[in-house]
Formats: sequence, structure tokens, C-alpha cells
Amino acid sequence: MNPLPQPHQLPIARSLPAAVLAVSLPLFLLGCSDPEPSALPLAQTGDSPSVTASAGGLDREIWEIHRIGGQRVGYGRTSVHTRTVDGRPTLRIEGDSQMDFTRSGQQVSLGVSFASLELPEGGLIEFETVLSQAGNTIQRTTGKVTGPSLLVEVEIQGKKSSERLSWSPDFGGLYATELSLLRAPLKPGQRRTIRSLIPGLNQLGTSDLVARDFEEVELLGGSRRLLRIDAVTTTADGQQLRAVLWTDESGDILRRFEEAMQMESLRADKDKALAKTDQARFDLVLGLSVPVDRRIEKPFETSQIRYRLVLDGRNPAEVFTPTAYQQVTPAGDGAADVTVFGASAGAKPPASPADPPTALERQPNNVIQSDDPKIQAIARSIEPDESDPWRVAAALEREASRRIRNVNYSQAFATAAEVIESGTGDCTEHAVLLAALARARGVPARVVIGLVYVEEAGQPAFGYHMWNELYVGDLWVPFDATRPRGGASAAYLRLGSSSLQGVSALSSFLPVAQVAGRLKISIEEVK
Repeated sequence: MNPLPQPHQLPIARSLPAAVLAVSLPLFLLGCSDPEPSALPLAQTGDSPSVTASAGGLDREIWEIHRIGGQRVGYGRTSVHTRTVDGRPTLRIEGDSQMDFTRSGQQVSLGVSFASLELPEGGLIEFETVLSQAGNTIQRTTGKVTGPSLLVEVEIQGKKSSERLSWSPDFGGLYATELSLLRAPLKPGQRRTIRSLIPGLNQLGTSDLVARDFEEVELLGGSRRLLRIDAVTTTADGQQLRAVLWTDESGDILRRFEEAMQMESLRADKDKALAKTDQARFDLVLGLSVPVDRRIEKPFETSQIRYRLVLDGRNPAEVFTPTAYQQVTPAGDGAADVTVFGASAGAKPPASPADPPTALERQPNNVIQSDDPKIQAIARSIEPDESDPWRVAAALEREASRRIRNVNYSQAFATAAEVIESGTGDCTEHAVLLAALARARGVPARVVIGLVYVEEAGQPAFGYHMWNELYVGDLWVPFDATRPRGGASAAYLRLGSSSLQGVSALSSFLPVAQVAGRLKISIEEVK
């Protein structure tokens, strides 16, 4: 019997600086492996504005410790220095965030380096972020405000994509919320709305802050009475991220809790933030999977499963998307019934919603490089004379599985071109490779984010996972190259999908933020 595939715990927005942990997810860390990285070259090159140092009341360096489920997973550092740039007061904000954890026992260390120039009142001038793993750059993102727009450019493996976002002088940058609270601390009962860039996601977000009251809060050095502020950030595409901030009377955030991934950050001094610990590393697969009280016998041979989902604070029918193979029905009291149908050749699902592929699901991009010569050659060589679209799709699924010889959970988030060379990866690498092979063969393809049935230490659970949908005939059909069966079974729960196109591609992972740590699953009926 083949072992159950392990979920990879998606590369959800690897958390950026401490200032933006509230709107990023910790599996998509940017970074440097060095605990005190050198500053990024923003505003220090010959093409940048002239910069001179000056004193300022906002100058600071802060350190934080990050924890998930009470267990330490990393640290964050943010420094703010006042400068005079082209004759006007300007803030240079820079820092890094480092996280260390395991995935199915394999160690992963990831981080973020960033720098930005911002006005003291919160307006953004330009920024730069660098994602890397083990000293190798994964992705570099730069942005610069030019008149009524913010030009964002993302570079992955030498390939660049850019997009202009509509921009206003009153929109803030990476440190907008912190600057707003430091300039004018909230008082109990007050509200505030801040519009700013969500780094990593490269979207404009709207943050609504509501100050509650002062309460006793545990910090690393003891407890203090701090003001609780509930924060809800809404992205440009309507998704929401929730957090709780605790500030002192000066508006300084000393503790925060991110609903996404149930992550908290606490102010610390430098020595404590960088201190080595004997504590076992947090395991993302074990720590973030959703346990269930019933085993599914032969889960990847199931043709239909009915689930009852309960989501704390939200109706799961608003989060889990209906498709031809997944029916979602609200059940009241924060619950929904979700029926999933297995996909196999010759078996039609009960519904055929109109959802034709777009150009983005056919074209190459920075992650799904279907124009790569090696990928194109492989795609053309697979069943070259086969005309049945399902058989072509199933053959491509098998090929993507065969090409990844080393299933390695320490991998970050490789592109299809990298995967075809290294043969290494987990579920995200399987998904981007299958999408690239399919598009190279003329089959529209996208990646899917959701959960899959697993058994951890003999216990049944659902873990976060990525797979694919290929457009076969007139339907989007689920395929999973981590377990190639010519179509996925009913042991999958779909949250959303993405073409992975554009500078905002990472926002496709945000649906996980809506459910992580808050979802309960019961298995009602299995066929």
C-alpha cells in the first residue's frame, strides 16, 4: 500500500518585516540566512535620490520574537532612520524576519530582507524586498511611486513582470499602521482606517482599526496594561486578514496576534530575539493540520465524500468554493455541508458550471514557465499521437510525478524551470510543473489551494496542500501529481485556485488565512 502523500503546508506569503506580519503569512518568508543582514541597496545607488542623515524622533530599532501555538519559530527586526532625501524629511525603514521550523521532520529556515523610503506622515516613495533561501535569491520585488501610480516589478529567475497600481499620496507603505499609531495613538472607543501597500501580496489594502480598552497583557518581561486594537485588513480582491494589536500609551505595538496561522509576535531585546533555544522546532504539518475523528479507508479511491465544516467566526460557505466537483451548502451556525466528487475518466460530475479558461491559464509566467524549451520538449514528447484530452492530461500528471525524484519538504517555492532541472520538491513543485507541462501542450491549467486527507503518526487529519485543475473537455478537472491517478479522488477540499500570474500572484494563498487554526472537519458519508 502506498503511503499517504504529505501536505506541504503551502508557501503562503512568507512573512515580511514585523511591521507587516499582520498581513502576511509565515510560510512565505523572505530572507537572508544571516541574523543581521546587510542593508538592501535601496536609495544608495547613483540612480537613487540624494540622501543625508538627520536626527528624528521616529528613529528606532525594534526586535520581536515570533511564536505559533506558544512555540517560538523566529524573530523580526525593524529599524527606522530619519533622512533628508532631495531636501525633504524621509524615513528609511529596513529589516528582516527569520523563521525556523520543520515540515514532516525536515528543517526549514527562511526569512525576509526589506527596505523602503517613506514620508514621516506615512506616504510611500519606494521599496524593495528580497526572498531567498540558503543564501539563494528566490524573488526580488521593487516598487516606486511615480505620480498617480505605483510601479511594482517582480523578478524570479531572471524573468521580470511589472504592473502599475493606482496610487494616491495618502496611501501608506510598509510601516503605515505603525507610523499612524505612533503619530496619533488611539484611545479606547476610537476607530481609524488606513490604506497602504500589502508587501508580498503587492496589493493595496484597507486596514480598519478599532480600539477596545486597556487590559492586562503578558509580555516577555512580565505583564503590562496595554490598549487592545482589533484590526481587519481587506485586500483589493476582497479577502480579509484579522489581527489584534496591543499598544502602550505612546502607540507603540508591543504584542500582536495574527489570526492567519495563529501567529503572535512579542517585543524583545536583541539578545533575547537572537538567542539560541533548545526548544524543538515547530512542525508545520503536525501543528497546522486539521484533525478528524474518523479514518477514511482507501481515501484516494473514493468517489464521493460529504463533509460538515465549521469555521470559527465565519461561514465556511463563504470560503470554500463550489465547482463541478465540489458542492457547498450553508448549514447555519457557522457550518456548511461540502460534498466532493472524485474525478475519473468517463464519470461526469453532477454540475457543469460555466467557467471557461482565461488567457492567464494558458500563458507562461514567472513561476509557470511553459515557454521553457526543456519543458516544451518534454510536454510534446508525452503521448504525442494521443487525441483524447483526458488521457493527455493523465499522462502529463504521471510525467510531472516522475520528474520529481526527490520529494523534499525543505524546498521553498521553486518555479517549474527550477523543478525540471533539480527534480526536487513537494506539492507546490508538483503543481507548478504539471501546470507548465499542460500549458506547453496547449491544455489550460491552474493551481488549486486547499486541504487533503493525511494520516500523521497514525491519526487522521487534513493538511494544507496544492494540486491542479486542467481544463478537459468543458470542465476544470482536478489532478494531483503527488499521487497520479488520472484525476483526484473525493479526499480533497478546495479553497481556491490561481494562474500564478502577475505581481499579486501570492494573494491566491490567502484563503488559507481564512481557515488556519479555526476549521473543524467531520466526515459524514463516504462512498
